[in-house]
Amino acid sequence: MSKKSTLSNPKSQLHIRNASLADVPAICDLTARVYVEAGMKGYSSGAITGQINIFPEGQFVVTVDEKVVGYCATFITRGDIALKPHSWVEITGNGYAARHDPGGDWLYGMEVCVDPEYRGYRLGQRLYNQRKKLCEERKLKGIVFIGRLPTLARRMKRFGSAENYVREVQEKRQRDPVLSFQLRNRFEIIGVIPDYITNDQQSLGYGVHLVWRNPKVPQGTATKSEYSGGRLADSVRVGTVQYMLRRVHS
Repeated sequence: MSKKSTLSNPKSQLHIRNASLADVPAICDLTARVYVEAGMKGYSSGAITGQINIFPEGQFVVTVDEKVVGYCATFITRGDIALKPHSWVEITGNGYAARHDPGGDWLYGMEVCVDPEYRGYRLGQRLYNQRKKLCEERKLKGIVFIGRLPTLARRMKRFGSAENYVREVQEKRQRDPVLSFQLRNRFEIIGVIPDYITNDQQSLGYGVHLVWRNPKVPQGTATKSEYSGGRLADSVRVGTVQYMLRRVHS
């Protein structure tokens, strides 16, 4: 689908705002429809409620004529947690954003999804911009998350490994609908992680570890331990990370 900046109905009203508890049923329905093709379930009402209650400023919805057509979930964490390999269940508290740390220095992007019927209207870009704005307002070092690879399963035979596929996308020899978009938004790859979401059939469980550094906040000097493998806080074991390319230094 070609990218469009305006909705097909010029009278439609598009808004981005913080999510409220009244939005919970609509968000649950949205995520269920978005992830059905990946073999995954949408968020439960308890998880969405938890996200909003724990960090209301970090959850956003896009509405068109008051219909929820996009959702973005974030929480604050520490670099020594989020910049090391981890799984989605571990870092997000099984989707509840339970590891939100108001004293942290990084914004974790745990979710961005758009209604399939509204893709092509740059709603994902609007949500990414909103996350960056929040990061800058909070004077955080940047945004970190692990992104899906929804076309990997059908391309694995051709490329042989997730690392090879990601490398080809980074070198612009292969286009990926998600990763290419993230790279255009100036996110940098720091690794490829297996078993990030184990039931993600489209991504074969893999995720791409990405960071965006806030240009308005001094980054300091990254140490090797900040970006290399190991364990999360609380001695949580994580899967082996297969880092590719170079280490990232701020």
